Amino acid sequence: MMSALDEIKISLRGLARQRGFAIAAILSMALGAGANTTVFTLVNAVLLRPLPVADPDRLAGLFTVDHNNPGNLLCSYPNYKDYRDRNRVFSSLLLYSAININLTGHGAPESIVGQIVSGDYFQTLGLRMPLGRGFTADEDSAAGARPSAVIGYGLWTSKLGGDPGVLGRTIELNGRPFTIVGVAPRNFQGLDTLLASQLWIPMAMYRDMYPYPGWVEQRRALLFPVVGRLRPGVSLRAAEAAMQSIAADLQKQYPEDNEGRQVKLTPLGEATIAPNSRPGIAKAGLALAIVAMLVLLIACGNVANLLLARGAGRVKEMAVRLAMGANRWRVVRQLLIESTVLAVLGGAAGVLIALWARDVLWAMRPPMFTYSAVHLDLDYRVLGYALAVSIVAGVLFGLVPALRAARTDLASDLRERGAAERGGAMRSALVVAQVALSLVALIGAGLFTRSLLNASRVNMGFSPARLATVGFNLGDWGYDEERGREYERQALERAAAAPGVESAALAKDMPLTVGLARTVLLPGRENAGGRFTLTSVVGPGYLATMGIPLLAGRDFDARDGRDAPRVAIVNEACAAYYWPGESAVGKRMKFFGDSRVWDVIGVARNANYQSVGEAPQALIYLPLEQNYTAGGVVYIRARSSAAALEAAREAVQSVDPRMRLEAATVEDSIRQGLWAPRLTAWLLAAFGTLAVALSGIGIYGVISYSVSRKTREIGVRMALGAKPVDVQREIVVEGLRLVAAGVCVGLGVAITAARGVQSLLLATSARDALTFISAPSFLTLVGIFACWAPAYRATRIDPSRALRDE
Repeated sequence: MMSALDEIKISLRGLARQRGFAIAAILSMALGAGANTTVFTLVNAVLLRPLPVADPDRLAGLFTVDHNNPGNLLCSYPNYKDYRDRNRVFSSLLLYSAININLTGHGAPESIVGQIVSGDYFQTLGLRMPLGRGFTADEDSAAGARPSAVIGYGLWTSKLGGDPGVLGRTIELNGRPFTIVGVAPRNFQGLDTLLASQLWIPMAMYRDMYPYPGWVEQRRALLFPVVGRLRPGVSLRAAEAAMQSIAADLQKQYPEDNEGRQVKLTPLGEATIAPNSRPGIAKAGLALAIVAMLVLLIACGNVANLLLARGAGRVKEMAVRLAMGANRWRVVRQLLIESTVLAVLGGAAGVLIALWARDVLWAMRPPMFTYSAVHLDLDYRVLGYALAVSIVAGVLFGLVPALRAARTDLASDLRERGAAERGGAMRSALVVAQVALSLVALIGAGLFTRSLLNASRVNMGFSPARLATVGFNLGDWGYDEERGREYERQALERAAAAPGVESAALAKDMPLTVGLARTVLLPGRENAGGRFTLTSVVGPGYLATMGIPLLAGRDFDARDGRDAPRVAIVNEACAAYYWPGESAVGKRMKFFGDSRVWDVIGVARNANYQSVGEAPQALIYLPLEQNYTAGGVVYIRARSSAAALEAAREAVQSVDPRMRLEAATVEDSIRQGLWAPRLTAWLLAAFGTLAVALSGIGIYGVISYSVSRKTREIGVRMALGAKPVDVQREIVVEGLRLVAAGVCVGLGVAITAARGVQSLLLATSARDALTFISAPSFLTLVGIFACWAPAYRATRIDPSRALRDE
């Protein structure tokens, strides 16, 4: 018996003799495998790669579930401490939150991403520190008593030169000295997949370093992700039941804060992306994976057609083998080995394509991902996936041609022209399937591209043109409330007085970053429970500067001072939810945990607060004068030029030259916010184009093969006076029948599948008429050209030569 290695060698020699066939097949497979490997690299980096911690399968994320508010929510600090101290199913529980920190004392202030964490953070994760240690209990107990820090490996090497004597040195954060007690492992950048941490400080420093220190000790405030390590032998389900029992006790003990709240546990892999972001990311990843798989199937169809055509030319060879005693299984195995060799070679070439595509994708990342924990490495998982895809594809596209080649009739196939036309129906069916899959991919690409183009025309509820922001954080520079209010007053005055500035206003949040939600209660109906509602703190003139119309009532003004009655402006969605069918102006409301009553003085138009094209959601504007915050933004609307925006930024900088400011135009901020739809549209457009190209090649190959088998017939017809245009028309029509069948099938699949991507589209219907008309039209044009080329070549046949060769 011949070994598998010998059969591989025979396959390689056979492919070397038919280089044209081999190159075409390997290139088709490379494109299909490359598309799939690229997508899997992205999905693996964001959703699948395990964190570099000890026994990640024993770690679980702990979320709050509130019957008044959907989804998995974060945890409050007081509840976390009770969960930590009362449970018997976790060996330890950690808590963390991302914060922005100014690294000072090393030249110009540099903003870095850090985390404020519980003292058992590093121990719970089981991390082995290359230098020093994690935090101790006393560093996390006495508030602000021992300011210590663990620095990331990258920060250690880039800013501190990798000095092994760094332990015990001080590092200046927000102008305050912290003692370095440890260096994190090289490959660890925190538990947030999308945002890498460069430094960690203990929770005891929250009063100095956390942006909302007043909320930390409030049991109602859900601010922090929590992760726990399960005790040996405890399952996730058992742990969840035990934690729900504790949550039920906390409801009884603190009914005002915890009523209607329970606990949900998830594997760590599902807890490393914010709960409100993960579904959209997973859905986009699934869409990319499906289209990439369609590309692979189309490529497999191409290679199968090539193998069928090659098999038709090897009928006599197979018949001779069988006649000499080879059994059919041996023939099938040899042909499957040949197809698998083709697939593996194509897969190897696909990995090279994925390497190139990875670099392109990494170059497209937005500035906010400069320090992302996402790394598009081709690790063992990606390489294993590429190998598995290649082998499965080799069997997939090789099995039918192999079985067909082995099913031979020796009596007829040993003759010169035996079974010459075998496999024609199969090749035609493959072309129909390729066209259908290509149309689905092309429509998907068209929908997402249209969505991205329409994003610039989305009505965001405000006018981003000629609008810019200058952000600051006074808490980072030791400002108390009185000094902070004076800074804000001067910054606003100087920005408004800058040349070319039309208006300026203060607010707490940057564009599309409103995140603080508070529980709203209506006086007299407190027992009905409350709903989380977004809140944003703004100054007088903010709505006018943003271009948000005030639909009823008035704006904030000098009447709304610190000691004046509390007032608020609500948006349309908020007014419709709390006071349906009534005028919201004059209505009253309260916030949970605050006994004061707030009077609604105005209603503003809905706007986008967290993402472009979001569904309308309720929001309450609160006056800045009555709600001081250390972090703030100066919004500047210029009359015309970018120079005016720069002048305004310089005017704000002049208030305190040492202050680190974050300046940007709102249009740039929106473009950064669209990075995920842009990446998805770019990949889908690339895959759609690739799918159409592969289908065009498949159509061309089938029609060319058909023409080659009809050389004698065409020669006879031409000799008898047939017109070239009639021959061309007949061949093109033959191919267009296949294209039309594929288009019909593809349209049916695309219309059915479109519903699943509606939530990912911006200002575009999942059944967008332009896309569903233009995609089939374009694919049909490609089909016409793919059919016309061999048809034109057929009419160039010399009848006498065709008859003589035949």
